[in-house]
Amino acid sequence: MKFIFNLCLLFAICSGANAQDFTYNQGGTAAKNYYQEIPYQTINGKMFIQAELNGKKHKFLFDTGAPVAISPELATELKAHFLDEDTLSDVNGVTDTMGVVQIPKIKIGSIQFNHIPAITFFPDFYKCWNIKGVIGSNILRNSIVSIDELRHVIILTDQLEKLKLNDSYSSELVTNTSYQSNPIIKVLLKDNITLNLGFDTGDNEFLRISEDIISQLPDSGIYQVLAKGYGANTIGGLGLQQSAEKYLLRFSEMKIGNSLFSNVIVETNKSGTSAIGSKILKYGIVTLDFIHSRFYFNSTKKNNEVKERQWPFVPTVINDRLAIGVVWDKYKNEVKPGEQIIAIDGTDYSKVTLCDMLNRPHILAGKESADITVKDEQGNLQKIQISKVDY
Repeated sequence: MKFIFNLCLLFAICSGANAQDFTYNQGGTAAKNYYQEIPYQTINGKMFIQAELNGKKHKFLFDTGAPVAISPELATELKAHFLDEDTLSDVNGVTDTMGVVQIPKIKIGSIQFNHIPAITFFPDFYKCWNIKGVIGSNILRNSIVSIDELRHVIILTDQLEKLKLNDSYSSELVTNTSYQSNPIIKVLLKDNITLNLGFDTGDNEFLRISEDIISQLPDSGIYQVLAKGYGANTIGGLGLQQSAEKYLLRFSEMKIGNSLFSNVIVETNKSGTSAIGSKILKYGIVTLDFIHSRFYFNSTKKNNEVKERQWPFVPTVINDRLAIGVVWDKYKNEVKPGEQIIAIDGTDYSKVTLCDMLNRPHILAGKESADITVKDEQGNLQKIQISKVDY
């Protein structure tokens, strides 16, 4: 787990207030036999592409765990038709009501999509990336989507044969459990236990998991509890999660596609959704075949060790302050969740913004230990030394 807060973007599930009448799975493309390679850029694991609306190109977040979204300003500029009002839930399970509009035309590469529903919710931190919206799962639902991080391209096509895929590293892709065609994949654990997890490029971690999913697993050595902690560090579309008890877990085995991942370490969330995030793209090519309901993962290595040394606490950003987010049990007498981080190895962090943290390199990248200056609720400063721990 890297020493930086988790930012899991926008809405991993849709729970429509008028779900029986409304779906995001509307509109699409009239193109046939198309194949388009879309370049993308990354910032700290988030993926960004260009999309064209009304003849203008705009920067969009590419997030398979969310529906399409556009800023209210862009919706006004496009004179987008109002469709509905919906109640949506972010990755932390927090809900809110927002408007849904219809985008008349949007082009990704040379492929034009018509009459695509989009939410108009737009968190303030989206401005940190200068984006105008989100390309989400409902616009992808009738395509084959292949993501190659080595080449930094996303392929959109309806021609399966052009991708030269192998059924031996494929599994079922489920998209009919939500009103936005959110992709669900099957992950195989030790003893042939199967987990159904979302595939969410809006999350830059390898794995996100809720206590609800953990409670469904048999108590037979599938996972090991490494530490217990308390706090909050995951920021969703509707803000920072509520502080809660957390556990640090290790899964000894996790098979995805043609690769076996060993010693996957993850912290639990009290609620919200579970998913495989974009960090898996460092290990191979992911293909979401929405047309034929298949998921492919082709790894460059058949066995991958994912184990990472852990810091004793995990930071977050609270009201434009770098702060202690989650503290693991062995360090609970040293610092408390919510205390401000003032400096790291002599570098001043007393005045930071969420945008700073989203766009700059990870604050402890390449370090194995560091001197941290922390300010408590009474304004007292203390300097502590922390080091990564092996579990």
